[in-house]
Amino acid sequence: MTELVTEGLKVGFRAFDTARDYSNEHIVGRVLEECLKKAGLSRKDVFITTKIGNSQQEKGDIEGEIEKSLENLHTDYVDLWLMHWPYPGYFEKTWEKMEKVYAQGKVRAIGVANYNMRYFRKLFSADIEVVPHCLQLEHHPMRTADDILAFCKEKQISIQAYSPLCRMIPAIRDNIILKQISVSKGKSIPQVILRWHYQHLSVPVFKTLKPHRLGENFNIWDFELTEQEMRQISSLDADYKYHLESVSCPGY
Repeated sequence: MTELVTEGLKVGFRAFDTARDYSNEHIVGRVLEECLKKAGLSRKDVFITTKIGNSQQEKGDIEGEIEKSLENLHTDYVDLWLMHWPYPGYFEKTWEKMEKVYAQGKVRAIGVANYNMRYFRKLFSADIEVVPHCLQLEHHPMRTADDILAFCKEKQISIQAYSPLCRMIPAIRDNIILKQISVSKGKSIPQVILRWHYQHLSVPVFKTLKPHRLGENFNIWDFELTEQEMRQISSLDADYKYHLESVSCPGY
């Protein structure tokens, strides 16, 4: 991880995403602190996102959980704290407690992940005080989630897209539309998709184990997709999900 973070900082990446349920929150904190020091950067130069999982929601000690995350991450604040899942029977109360943590200044923003319209309606009917600042969801050309994105635009909720390349499954890797746009732009298919996200105002959250991929993924600023190309890419929508919610959120 040290090599990847070092290369990422060198390329220009400044945002890092983790979660308690990834079992690497403490590793991210240690490695990031070490790499920032070596790069001559400080905590304020990076944006850290972490999440609160289902088991933590069940326990109910939400304020205690942020303290644990702060300890793991070697920081006194988190830039974005997400509720990892709309865990049935718990998520409304969890959000109420997250609002209180937000008011204390321990997190700069709070948001949710993996919410669909049904859960947004339930959350907003709970008379919340703070509108989520961000939604992180599976978003890519094969899942455009137009209704959710329209709702978030109306409510001024920022979008983060995980699995933004849909893991480059064959339906993406071999798609003729993406291949044609890729050739015309002189860019790879991943670069084209990441640019599609950028022009959608959707922040892609991707992972890689290959340092050279970081530079490629960052190199999307010297071209632009036309409105027609944006529509062509969005036409691939099949409401396909690489990760089924019910696997991680029983009762979803």
